[in-house]
Amino acid sequence: MEHDGQIAFWINVHNALVMHAYLAYGIPQGSLKRLALFHKAAYNIGGHIISANAIEQAIFGFRTPRIGRWLESFVAAALRKKNGDEKQFISSKLYINDFQPLVCFALCTGALSDPVLKVYTASNIREQLNFAKREFLQANVIVKKSSKVFLPKLVERFSREASISLDDLLGWAMESVDKKLHDSIQKCLGRKSNKKSSQIIEWIPYSSRFRYMLSKDLIDKPWWV
Repeated sequence: MEHDGQIAFWINVHNALVMHAYLAYGIPQGSLKRLALFHKAAYNIGGHIISANAIEQAIFGFRTPRIGRWLESFVAAALRKKNGDEKQFISSKLYINDFQPLVCFALCTGALSDPVLKVYTASNIREQLNFAKREFLQANVIVKKSSKVFLPKLVERFSREASISLDDLLGWAMESVDKKLHDSIQKCLGRKSNKKSSQIIEWIPYSSRFRYMLSKDLIDKPWWV
């Protein structure tokens, strides 16, 4: 596949695999069991047994763990150590060498705090990812009393993957929201001119409670039609 086709393919496989895992094993009761499911459920692709975790860590090259509480992060690290570095078992031909941090806004694990579930295509994949980013920010960024900007934890993960400092994060976010929200963030920054942007940010806790939000395109016209 061409590079853009690889990105779209692995996003769709990841999202389909997670949905399939819920259908096969049921909805895990508890975030740790949910985390274990992402290591357990896997597809055989080209002779390689590939889990949702392998797609994130080995193929897409995420450096940060999936969002969760400290105990979940600890367990995730233990699972990776137990299973070994999955990358060594996957052909180098499957790696995405030019990693796109915007993939953060496309991967859906059926959690309340996750992005909308969509099907991605190779054509204009970067534009699709940018749209997914704008859609997610517009729906989840909150400004309260012109004093605090509440950002979802997924944005923090993206900032680490994209190497965007917290002090630059609000400026980046303002470029991706509508004028009303942009002006609200700007007003907040103006009132706190003596403070860094990072001091204005509050993080919205990530909720792993089960929920799938389907894109309108999937409802209006299923991808298989």
